[in-house]
Amino acid sequence: MKIRRRLMAALLILLICGVTMVQPAIAAEPPAVTIPVTISLSGTLPSTAEDFVIMLKADDASYPMPAGAENGTYSMTINGAASRSFPAITYDRVGVYTYTIWQAAGTNPKCTYDDTVYELTVSVTNAEDGSGLEITAVLYPDAQGSKQPVAAFQNQYEVVSTPNTPSTPPTNTPQTNDLSHFPRYLVLAIVSAAVLVGLVLTRKNKKTEE
Repeated sequence: MKIRRRLMAALLILLICGVTMVQPAIAAEPPAVTIPVTISLSGTLPSTAEDFVIMLKADDASYPMPAGAENGTYSMTINGAASRSFPAITYDRVGVYTYTIWQAAGTNPKCTYDDTVYELTVSVTNAEDGSGLEITAVLYPDAQGSKQPVAAFQNQYEVVSTPNTPSTPPTNTPQTNDLSHFPRYLVLAIVSAAVLVGLVLTRKNKKTEE
């Protein structure tokens, strides 16, 4: 009886251990990075918003890229002044990966397109706690200056001034009901009448003397 109990206990332990051994391990999801892009505009904007094309290119064709990339290059279109992000780039192995981000030149002759070139460096390392991979991404404009949180492009349109409507010059048409000069005319009339009366009296006096 004791031997049977021991055998049953041993079988139960082996069964528990077997279930534990065949249980699949849950792997950590691979890390990913997403790069935001912003387009800002100044000057006199066109009536129809323009499409701007932002390019992302891997410095090595073997580096991970967003889904839909072709030959290590991914293009993203942004309409007008807006913000978008490149699709996520997923990494499954340790390494240092570098990319270049820039804006394709447009065709509007009245617009100056920002030609800033950004360099993206993605570092993938093993987590210290062994839970999987860790990722660090840094973005620098033209490999100079300080780290940027977003790839920003400032496009400037020419300023078009609105022509002023020519003003009509004021006319000097006299107003019939304007009495501002009446006193002056009255004085002139009185003086003229007095002179005329004086002349008449002088002539009468001369005739009398004759």
